Amino acid sequence: MPRLPSQLPIPVTGPQVAGTGAWLAAWLAAVVYATLYPWSGWHTPGRWMFAFLFEPWPRWWTGFDVAVNVAAYLPTGLLLTAWLARRLSVSMGLAAVLATVAAAGLSLALECLQALLPARVPSRMDLLANAAGGLAGALVAVSIGRRRIEQWPQWARETLPLMPHSTPGLLLLCAWLVAQFYPQPLVFATGDLVSLAATTPGEPAHPWVSGWLLPHDLEPFAEAAGVSMTVLAIGLVAHDLLRAGARGAAAAVAAPIVAAIAIKSVASAAYLGQVNALAWLNAGAQGGLLAGIVALLLLGWVGRRARLWLAIVTLAGATLLFNLAPPNAYYLSMRAGWGGGAWTNFHGLLRAVATAWPFAAIAWCGWRLRSTARRGL
Repeated sequence: MPRLPSQLPIPVTGPQVAGTGAWLAAWLAAVVYATLYPWSGWHTPGRWMFAFLFEPWPRWWTGFDVAVNVAAYLPTGLLLTAWLARRLSVSMGLAAVLATVAAAGLSLALECLQALLPARVPSRMDLLANAAGGLAGALVAVSIGRRRIEQWPQWARETLPLMPHSTPGLLLLCAWLVAQFYPQPLVFATGDLVSLAATTPGEPAHPWVSGWLLPHDLEPFAEAAGVSMTVLAIGLVAHDLLRAGARGAAAAVAAPIVAAIAIKSVASAAYLGQVNALAWLNAGAQGGLLAGIVALLLLGWVGRRARLWLAIVTLAGATLLFNLAPPNAYYLSMRAGWGGGAWTNFHGLLRAVATAWPFAAIAWCGWRLRSTARRGL
């Protein structure tokens, strides 16, 4: 039976701290990107950048907006407190104070930068909510204790059959699952560069791109091939994170694929209604899932280096297909009800994750190849 974090041994080694720092860096990157989205139209502010601090309270605001701003900075305060306590060798109390100040400072800087974006409006209420979230996270960290927080990665490795230093790979898998909330031209399609700058969903950004797209009658076959290669690649990446001979390896490899299916269904039901929860599971997606699972059963247990090379090839092939294939009807119907409102920043973050994911995954596999070559594996 796996030990709980409170039962773990006291000494904290480098990998545990590195794991905490990796999650902190990923969360901060997400906060910065979402706060400054859409990252376009930068201009010289027509007023003092700190003027929002002295303006009257906004007339219109919702509890939902305040809750989102608090929740966005709560993990920042929690993880930053533990990280600072370790790096600076200070008490958790002092680290909590420093983390709260740092969270408020980050929010202040980002709110000021919003004055340079025409689509964003700096707000004193957002600043206070962010600072409150950082303080709440810091207090939670103090109540939990630094060592328990730092030992979460070790607890995960003991609960799951993970390799040491598997945190970046685990982050990649989590990012892929998050990307499934975003409506994609084809099922599981990531790395969509063709429609990145398109003014109309489903249309290429430039006329010359049309000549490179596959005919519409080949779209189901392209989707099936892309889905099957993606399923195989995800399974290979998940397997690379596991210890050799680990128990429950098959379940661990299947978990992200099953989770992605559930996420696609939830997103489809949320935007198209419960009766359309499985609207994304068209003929191409069904064939791709089946072919990908069969390929994973046949090829998923090859040697580590062969597994990584195969993941790189399948990721590159799937990304190429997803960029050349025309979007399907399901994507266009999802796009009709997507974006805008209070979720604009969240949508922009999802789009960035979905676009960058396969390239980050290929880079991760290349790094793993290099490290395994050094160790002679």
